Amino acid sequence: MKFNVGDIILVKDFLFPPRPSHRQQHFRFLLRLHVRLHLKNTLGIITKVEKHSDLFEKVSTENDNGYIWYSQVDQKEYYFYQDEIDGEVIV
Repeated sequence: MKFNVGDIILVKDFLFPPRPSHRQQHFRFLLRLHVRLHLKNTLGIITKVEKHSDLFEKVSTENDNGYIWYSQVDQKEYYFYQDEIDGEVIV
């Protein structure tokens, strides 16, 4: 896992990798982080981590690890997959 629960993450940039067909929206009631460009260069905390093998029945990789991120800017929860953001853990 790239991030852990409780990590404070600075989202530096959003990446737009091609989406495999098996990766459906798993976190159905949350907002997707990578389409919220106003949150670039903002802080948030990881509140939940989902391992790729627990999310998908088909073939998956570590890039498919799922995270729920709580934004300190607008106090909303967003989700993203590991390969969708360029982020840094703030210690």
